[in-house]
Amino acid sequence: MTADERARPAGTTMRLGYAVAGLVIGGAWAFGWDVPVWEHALRLLVIILVVPPVVHLARTRLGRLTHTHPPLRHLVIAKVLLVIGAIGLELLLDQVTPAAPFITAAALTVIVAACGPRWHRKQRRNAAPPHSAGSAAGHRTTE
Repeated sequence: MTADERARPAGTTMRLGYAVAGLVIGGAWAFGWDVPVWEHALRLLVIILVVPPVVHLARTRLGRLTHTHPPLRHLVIAKVLLVIGAIGLELLLDQVTPAAPFITAAALTVIVAACGPRWHRKQRRNAAPPHSAGSAAGHRTTE
């Protein structure tokens, strides 16, 4: 089996994960269509900042971790920027259409599903390796 063949299922799994996350995030935004925008934002922040670490902990305990994650700081910043963008979009659309929450929900879904995997791969590539090759073999490296 080549490296490309092994990487393909992980890439497919990641895309599927981001598609599901996009649907959950968009659905959470659409579900609160009748509440003020700050409540949308608070609900979404709880979902995107609290649920993933809980899922990660559960997967760690079950021994089902299959890939590395982007640095936490970058992930939190990206999620907060996503929510800020959603607030801005909804406030702009509120002046034009009563369907603003649903359009914002659709935009969130598409952005997370389409851009999430690409962002994730970029963050993983830019992340520094935890150990050098020498230290992984039990040798000390000095610089």
